[in-house]
Amino acid sequence: MNPKQIACVVLLLAILVNVQIAMSMQRKAKAVDTEVVAAKQKEVGLRTQLDAEVATLDDLKRQSDELLSFVQKWEPFFAVIEEQQAAETGISMKVREANMLNLAQRYQQIPHKINNKENASLPILVRATLVFDDNYSKLLNWLGMMEKIKPTMRIGRLSLSKGSRGEDLRMEVALEIPLRNRKK
Repeated sequence: MNPKQIACVVLLLAILVNVQIAMSMQRKAKAVDTEVVAAKQKEVGLRTQLDAEVATLDDLKRQSDELLSFVQKWEPFFAVIEEQQAAETGISMKVREANMLNLAQRYQQIPHKINNKENASLPILVRATLVFDDNYSKLLNWLGMMEKIKPTMRIGRLSLSKGSRGEDLRMEVALEIPLRNRKK
């Protein structure tokens, strides 16, 4: 082969290699373009989802504002009692202050469950079972006073019957006071 033919063959090979490289680059560019389009579509979907989640979050914040303010108002009442002894002493002192005839009293700790589920923030209740035999108005006024000074307390059981004297009333009541979980 003469030098002109060799030059032509080398030129043809160079052109063929350049065409192959160009086609390879074109395929890669198309693949990248396809990925870009898919990424943009995914971005649009994710933005839509983000907007929906932000709207849901804003709605939940609006709904919970009232509940959070309610919790903040009641926090001091729950913060008052952390120990069983404080709850027992508080009830005993109020019975003495009212000068009521207390026939029996018993205190016990029980787990605090709501709908059969443990309560993490108020895990224990102090149940005070009290039996009184005293004047009707004195007993009801005492219950009202207890509700006012211990708004977190609830009456678990109440039984009323005729007392030992004429206008007296026998009241068996179970008061339940939640104890706050101490923060560590």
